[in-house]
Amino acid sequence: MEAGSDRRPGPASWLAALASALLVLVGGLVLAAPPAQAASTYVYPTFKGDGAADQELWIYRSTNGTSFSVLADTNYRGPTGVLRDPSIVKHNGRYFIAYTVQSWTTNSTYFHVASSTNLTSWTHVASVNSGIANTRFVWAPEFFVEGSTVRIIASVAQTTCSNCFRPYVYTAQNTGLTSWSGPAQMWGLGTNHIDTFVVKSGSTYHAFVKDETSKYIEHWTTTANLTSGWVPRSTLWTAGHEGPSVLQMDDGTWRIYIDRYTNGGIWTATSSDLDNWSGISRIECPGCRHGTVARQ
Repeated sequence: MEAGSDRRPGPASWLAALASALLVLVGGLVLAAPPAQAASTYVYPTFKGDGAADQELWIYRSTNGTSFSVLADTNYRGPTGVLRDPSIVKHNGRYFIAYTVQSWTTNSTYFHVASSTNLTSWTHVASVNSGIANTRFVWAPEFFVEGSTVRIIASVAQTTCSNCFRPYVYTAQNTGLTSWSGPAQMWGLGTNHIDTFVVKSGSTYHAFVKDETSKYIEHWTTTANLTSGWVPRSTLWTAGHEGPSVLQMDDGTWRIYIDRYTNGGIWTATSSDLDNWSGISRIECPGCRHGTVARQ
């Protein structure tokens, strides 16, 4: 080496050599792909029919949202011995259901709420009175959660008219869902509508309801708030369906479930925007009736 010369590689050369070595090292390894996000599983609480033995809580489970198998016959009937139209939500680390407490021919003035940690053992937590004078029926309480606020929408009919079901909103006052305020009427949503199920997309509330006069499922919307400004959007499919339940799937699409009470079974359709729906097809859920589907 000549005096005064320095042939050591400079910083740039060191970095290039290091990068080259790393490429060789990585090239000799089998790198594992990042784990894929687990797909959701879905639970479907339901009842089976109008017979005394069928008006109790069954829980079904699915990995795809269209083929359900029994998770548990819970034998839970609540304090009245009748449980119909269960709606489910997971809140504060527990599962909750709200449900109709009498058959469709028997007067009722309230709905019930029960809770569970495991989906199989259930405990009564609240009886919620309609708060409406001359109540004849309280049907199909459905959960609607917005942020940290838990609400239930129930269909209430009065003895003072034969076709006067209206949807009313009840709001939970504590995390245990034992105390509720209300009722607050959903103004604009027509008279004699039952089974009101609401989802929110962006700033728009979407209600899917059964017109008890025409027997069609209808789609209503508002951009005001949950209790005002409702206007009709469309009528869906043919008559003879009830108990709509709507869920956003893992891929962002929406799926609706409806009870085809006229000739049996739970049917489903899909939409990318809540306005344009596919044709309906029957799901696998033997004996199931009006309930709701939710992520487990």
